Amino acid sequence: MENKLRKWWLAGLLSLVEPGLGQVYNGQFRKGVLLFLLPLVLLPCYVLCLNSRHLFAYLAAYLLLALFYYLFVVGDAIVQARRQGGAYGLKNYNRLSVYVAVVVVATLVSTGMNLALKYNFVQAFRIPAASMEPTLLVGDRILVDRSVYAREPKRGAVIVFAYPEDPRKDFVKRVVAVGGDTVAVRDKQLYVNGRPLLEPYIEHRESELFPATVNPRDNFGPVTIPTGACFVLGDNRDRSYDSRFWGVVGKERIKGTVKNIYWSWDRERNAVRWARIGTMIL
Repeated sequence: MENKLRKWWLAGLLSLVEPGLGQVYNGQFRKGVLLFLLPLVLLPCYVLCLNSRHLFAYLAAYLLLALFYYLFVVGDAIVQARRQGGAYGLKNYNRLSVYVAVVVVATLVSTGMNLALKYNFVQAFRIPAASMEPTLLVGDRILVDRSVYAREPKRGAVIVFAYPEDPRKDFVKRVVAVGGDTVAVRDKQLYVNGRPLLEPYIEHRESELFPATVNPRDNFGPVTIPTGACFVLGDNRDRSYDSRFWGVVGKERIKGTVKNIYWSWDRERNAVRWARIGTMIL
């Protein structure tokens, strides 16, 4: 093919659009492919860190690494284009159609990996209501473990699930009983298998007691949880619409177990709750 000088600004711009594309433009096809694949290898490594108590530190390190990576890739493309000096012999892949194809493939691969991570490993959710206070506050953004193991939660786990009365909505509650357990509430005290359950994470904000004939909030059951289901309650026990009102959650509706808070915004104060970022949910 004909000779044509490589433009350093175009090489940098192409690598900014898609890491490695500037190197392909410069005639470094293998290097370009390697630089494109590198983030795809590192992303699963980062996901493995999401369950750590040091989430905030890992997130900061990941962002710094990503910044360094982009600066390196763009800078390398620019330097290599300048080093070409004179005329550059065009390769068969130095075509606009190839560059567009690379961007399309990269987008599809990236989208596929993001969807795979979202539906099989980790997904982000936002807390819009106060039913899980004080464990989860309005404005908290949480990461949910969606692995197969996390979809079979034990007692005490905080889970995200499709609301049984409207599967389009996602609810967040705490599992207090699983299949085979017997659950009852007597004057706000929760009993599981006939024993009072110690729950240091809950709050009762109302002193009024409702009889079971009026409202199941304070007096409920006993009921036995069927196999393959769980009984869930909100930690803000007096202001939670949960299994006391609409029944158990089937295993097929569980989307995952809440692991930690990755961001928190206080709408009343218009401020970040820095102390909550990285908090593990136990």
